[in-house]
Amino acid sequence: MLVPNHSGVLGWDAVILYNEIVRQKRRIPRIMAHNFWESSPFLSRIARRFGAFGADFKQAVKFLKKNKLMILFPEAEHGNFKPSVQMYQLTEFNPGFIALSLMTETPIIPVVIMGAEENFVNLGTLDWFEEQIGAKIPLPLNLLPIPSKWKIRFLKPISLSKYGRKEVKNEKFLVEASQNIRLRIQAAIHTELVNRGVFKF
Repeated sequence: MLVPNHSGVLGWDAVILYNEIVRQKRRIPRIMAHNFWESSPFLSRIARRFGAFGADFKQAVKFLKKNKLMILFPEAEHGNFKPSVQMYQLTEFNPGFIALSLMTETPIIPVVIMGAEENFVNLGTLDWFEEQIGAKIPLPLNLLPIPSKWKIRFLKPISLSKYGRKEVKNEKFLVEASQNIRLRIQAAIHTELVNRGVFKF
C-alpha cells in the first residue's frame, strides 16, 4: 500500500505517481479516490479506466487481499485543497489505512511527492456547496499548472504484522500509528526542501 502526501488541487500527484508505477513496474495500481468520482456514470468510467475507485473500505480490503498494489492518500481533499500558504505542511491523516494494513497484513510504503505544491496557487476552499455535491471546491488562482521540478521518493516499508488484527478496533493505536507515519513523511519532506535550498538552516 503506497501512502503519499497529497497536494496540487487537481490531483496531478496521483496521475504522476500512477504513470511512474505503470512505466517502471508495469503494474496498474488501484487508487482510492474521492467519492466525487462515483457521482455519475461518466466520471465513474473515467475513474475505472485509471484503476481508481471510491472510498470503499470493503473494496480496498478485496484488492489488497488479492495482492493488488494500491495508492491511498490519507490526507484526502484536506491535503489536496489546502491553501498555498500551508505548502508542504501535512494535514491530519485519516487512520483508516492503518486498519486496512492490519486486516490484510499489507506493508505500508510512505511516499514523498515533491513538485505538486508548486503547480497551483490555491487560496483555500469554498464550502457553500459541500452538502449538495459532497465535496468542497478549491479556489486556485491558475487553472493551468505552473511548471515545477518533480521528485518521488519511496521511504522504507513499514510492516504492522506483529500487532495483529485485534488492534483494528483500537482507535488510539490507529491514530498514533497514522501520526507516526505522517511525521516520517513530513521529516522526509523537510529534508527534500533543505536539499533544494528552500530552508537555509
